[in-house]
Amino acid sequence: MADGERVALACRLIERGEVRLDVVAARSGLGTAANLRARLRRATGLSPSAYRRRFGTRGGEPVEP
Repeated sequence: MADGERVALACRLIERGEVRLDVVAARSGLGTAANLRARLRRATGLSPSAYRRRFGTRGGEPVEP
């Protein structure tokens, strides 16, 4: 899996509500939460928490900013 695909998978996991970054990093193949933070910021310009606020859902509904 290419790095971009790993980041895309991590984004989907965050969007769907996975809270723990270590779990997102492991499931997406990015290894560590620190690596996830760096790759996500490079790809999207957002930290994981900012990404979650902007694109995440709660119970299937978008999270309000």
